[in-house]
Amino acid sequence: MNFNGHQLSAREGLIVQLQDKHKQSGLGEIAPLPGFSHESLAQAKAQIISLLNSGLDKLQATDNLYPSVHFALNMAVQKIAVNHKASFPDSIALLQGDNASIIKQYAALHRPALIKLKVARQKVRDDLRLFEALSRLNPGLRIRCDANQGWSTAQAACFFQKIDKSILDYIEEPTDSHQANLQLAEKYNIALALDETLQDSHFHYQHHSCIKALVLKPSLIGSLTRLQRFIEIAAQQQLQVHISSSFESIIGLQQLAALAKLYQKKCSLTLGIDTLKYFSCPLLTERRQIQADLQKLECLWSSS
Repeated sequence: MNFNGHQLSAREGLIVQLQDKHKQSGLGEIAPLPGFSHESLAQAKAQIISLLNSGLDKLQATDNLYPSVHFALNMAVQKIAVNHKASFPDSIALLQGDNASIIKQYAALHRPALIKLKVARQKVRDDLRLFEALSRLNPGLRIRCDANQGWSTAQAACFFQKIDKSILDYIEEPTDSHQANLQLAEKYNIALALDETLQDSHFHYQHHSCIKALVLKPSLIGSLTRLQRFIEIAAQQQLQVHISSSFESIIGLQQLAALAKLYQKKCSLTLGIDTLKYFSCPLLTERRQIQADLQKLECLWSSS
């Protein structure tokens, strides 16, 4: 699969398991996503092993953690569940691939009224053809497009000029310039969602009428404190929130669902964890098999 210019045939990561003095344990997943995470898996591995060697009492007080490590430690220390049985917000179907396969995916899902569609991975004219083809299959369809900052300003303008904008719910990050995206949204009267922009630790949110949603990827943001701040902003500004996966295993996905269950009380929230269907290996893809699958992993560090 293509991840922002990186072709991946396998997903790699680490699982951290911490146990407290009461023998209660928590799990965390460290899985930097090539093309999106700034740190590599090797860098994350070195950092977490260094931290563990320093002692568990220092884990929560350490600054300057890689986001993937920070997220995993937050989940493990706070013992965020991986087997939560309560009902969660419905996950929005993610469609990606070539146009023919996306049409088949949509039909197989019985033509839902709301989907997330990856764009900017082919020529603009092909994205336009796909957008039109999907709209013909369901006149009531609403599409959330995700461009992953993949277009130039001219390419984004071409897309916005030619689509039926009544079908576009919002678009995530059409270009890599936040200001250009705001200008495009104003000019073509479309709604924006912020995604990669929120992963920049130096970004400070300023509200704009074109912004409709915040797409939060906890394993790329890292800090739960920062994540909760975005939830507060969404509640204040009446923005939609979409908690989205970064192709984690079932452990990370279950924890994202648990976070969504917590945050949905504060804001309008949807969940995007429809990614396990792209995994061909069954390891850590089934909730019922988590404990058995953990026993199959190579142990890289242990306190005993």
